[in-house]
Amino acid sequence: MTAKDLGQKSKTEVLKEAFNKGDEASFSKAMVKFAEDIKDDVLKEAQAYNSDQTVLTSRGQHALTNKETKFYNAVVANGSFAGVEELVPATVFERVFEFLTTEHALLKEINFVNVTGVAEFVVSKGVNPAWWGKLCEEIKQVLDNGFDVINMKQYKLSAYMPVCKAMLDLGPVWLDKYVRTVLIESLQIALEEAIINGTGKDQPIGMMRDLSSVTDGVYAEKEAVPMLEFSPTEFGKMMAKVGEVKVGDEILQRSVSPDQVLMAVNPNDYWLIVYPRITVLNADGVYVQTMPLPFKVIQSVSVTKGKLVVGLGADYFLGLGSTLKLEASDEYRFVEDERVYLAKQYGNGQPKSNEAYTVYDISSMSPTESKK
Repeated sequence: MTAKDLGQKSKTEVLKEAFNKGDEASFSKAMVKFAEDIKDDVLKEAQAYNSDQTVLTSRGQHALTNKETKFYNAVVANGSFAGVEELVPATVFERVFEFLTTEHALLKEINFVNVTGVAEFVVSKGVNPAWWGKLCEEIKQVLDNGFDVINMKQYKLSAYMPVCKAMLDLGPVWLDKYVRTVLIESLQIALEEAIINGTGKDQPIGMMRDLSSVTDGVYAEKEAVPMLEFSPTEFGKMMAKVGEVKVGDEILQRSVSPDQVLMAVNPNDYWLIVYPRITVLNADGVYVQTMPLPFKVIQSVSVTKGKLVVGLGADYFLGLGSTLKLEASDEYRFVEDERVYLAKQYGNGQPKSNEAYTVYDISSMSPTESKK
């Protein structure tokens, strides 16, 4: 089942709006509705397919491990996830993580790490802490400037899963598909929002946030640099900015390849502002896309309209882990005749330095036609 099949765009907008309201009850209701839609899709798909494992495998359905089969059979026999003592098998989360790192445009570019069982993670800021010189106290200072320790269990990410009897009756294979699909789709939305524009308060710090300015746990939005055109000059300035690394009070320059650089943009701005400027009609009468430099352009609804964010994917660290146990949530029982279960993950993320990402203001660029 693809994101397109699930109507991810509309669900993304709904969940994003609920998330930005900061109202936990509103977000929970939106999450439950989101999971319900996925459940309905899985039920329809299951009715159309034969339950024979060989047929399912030939149609792209994963074969379960012995441990996964035992776990889901216990859930079916119990009539719910509640009361099943075993944790969701780690292999379920590993497949979710593998999908996110290979299929999601943004997550596959950043430094995205499975940190299950890890409390803290040490990340390099992109500075080489080795140098020639006399041994002295500056060694500690340089090492302190070169690394950060990120608390992986600082923030919790939850997903809600309504489960009806019809879903349990389908058996282990389809129950697994439902659990993994809810985790994949909800994590894609929540993690993308955090990576791009996370406030840092009870969530990771986003690329568009200023690490040097925080009030009551909320990091301020970065001041945007005006950008008036897509030109070699402007892209050259971008590359020079991406290559900057701050060590103490000193700005150093590193070598960066343009094809490593990400440019994240709101989809609306991409089609109205970016696309016409990078699409030209060649001598053969064919429209081709060209840019002054081969940046990786990623569309994200989490990017504020009228802005771009540019930097290296590897300069953003995100750690996500899971010791999943689905727990019944009577507090958020919004659906009749269904139990709603709560799945919890933990993790954290942030840019490796405040200079890693630059925000550009493109609001003064008017929509234009493709070049001919």
